[in-house]
Amino acid sequence: MSRSSKIPLFAIIVPLLVSLACNFSTGGSDSESESDATLVPTGESSGTIRTIPTTESGAEPTSLPAIASSSSSSDSMSEDTVLMMKEPIFIQDETNLITVFVFENLDTNAGIEEIEYTVIASDADGVTIKTETGFIEYLPAGERTGVASQMFLEEGQVAEFVDIEWTYYTDATGSVDYPFSFENPHYYFDPFWDRFTTVMVNNSSTTYTNVRVDMIAYDSTGIVIGGGYTSVNLVPGNNQVGLSINGFVTNDPVTYEFFPRYSILTNEIEDANLLADLSVLKSGFFFNETTLGGGFLVQNTTDEVLKSSQYYLTIYEEDGTVAQVASGYIDLIWPGQTQGVSPGSVTLSEGANPNKFDVFVLAGNPEEDELSTNPLTAQDVTIVSDDFFPRVSVTIANAHSENIENPFVTVLLYNAQDEIIGGGYTYPDPIPANGSLTYDVYVTHVTAEPPARIEAFPTMTGW
Repeated sequence: MSRSSKIPLFAIIVPLLVSLACNFSTGGSDSESESDATLVPTGESSGTIRTIPTTESGAEPTSLPAIASSSSSSDSMSEDTVLMMKEPIFIQDETNLITVFVFENLDTNAGIEEIEYTVIASDADGVTIKTETGFIEYLPAGERTGVASQMFLEEGQVAEFVDIEWTYYTDATGSVDYPFSFENPHYYFDPFWDRFTTVMVNNSSTTYTNVRVDMIAYDSTGIVIGGGYTSVNLVPGNNQVGLSINGFVTNDPVTYEFFPRYSILTNEIEDANLLADLSVLKSGFFFNETTLGGGFLVQNTTDEVLKSSQYYLTIYEEDGTVAQVASGYIDLIWPGQTQGVSPGSVTLSEGANPNKFDVFVLAGNPEEDELSTNPLTAQDVTIVSDDFFPRVSVTIANAHSENIENPFVTVLLYNAQDEIIGGGYTYPDPIPANGSLTYDVYVTHVTAEPPARIEAFPTMTGW
């Protein structure tokens, strides 16, 4: 594995300590005690074999015994003869550490399941300074997947070595379907990160939530030079969204691979009505150099209180590439209520020139709330001009006989053409029973003219 710095002046590549001896210890990766596990050398592979744990007497394992492996080699791949780890590289920039590598299933007849990997960063003395564990549910026969790990180190810590350990079960008969394709990748060199965007197309009618996507970047010769990952909270069926991935590369990337992955947080949604129960009535976004602001109006078209609805905003460039994305939650929205939503300030890369904005909203869960309507209303909404920190003063009235401990307020700004030109949000202090509270909401306002109209939308969080 190689080590690099993001800053070209200090870019170096150093070999890591080789520790692939046949008697390598996996250091506690077994789930059973030593008395229960059977340890058998794997021949030319590093690591050990352990038997699969069972919960009932006589139960048959779903796959062959698990294999535990490790690699911190200066070679370009591990010696594991079933699940090979290839092309590892790690890059540290100040306190950010990115490690990327590729897993390949060398068994062309059977899948591999329950891959658990641990990335271990050590200093020059071999002392572990940070670890991260990940899980891959299934890797089909003969296929490969990319992995990007991101760790935040303490100030002054330097990763001199990175070890990767993994365990898995062979001869698996499961399956996994990723109905996604990726188009129009783009690379931005930002001050603190290398940022990669792409269009993620969902080729099925199923809507997915919380899908992880790992990205591996290659140079013109096909060498891995870095990568990163992100989690997408909403991918509508038969549609597309943008991705924005923060990572690092050691050279200018030329080609990319994107690897989707499900987790225990992933949901598959077949009910298309959930994308229509909240209707986007209006949206507007404006930008100035690297700052974008705006928002949208959404209406609850059901007869139920909806909790924890989600939105996903994709900001496109004219050529169809993705400039940036933003996402978030709409905590509580009552039947028939129109609610304003703003992502606040969205940071663009230098040179970005977006001209298209797509918003998707997924209705949340029905909530049995003791209040039949929103008890909060906005009064005395006033802009407070400030060249650096513009804000809106809002008086929030509470018609409920109890304190509202969890208020939330969104502000939208409009120009003379009634276009949404900016916005913001905040979490105010508790609002007293049958009383009111005046609070400042900092907003993103990038146009030269002052707003002609302001709307404030107080509500409550769902927690």
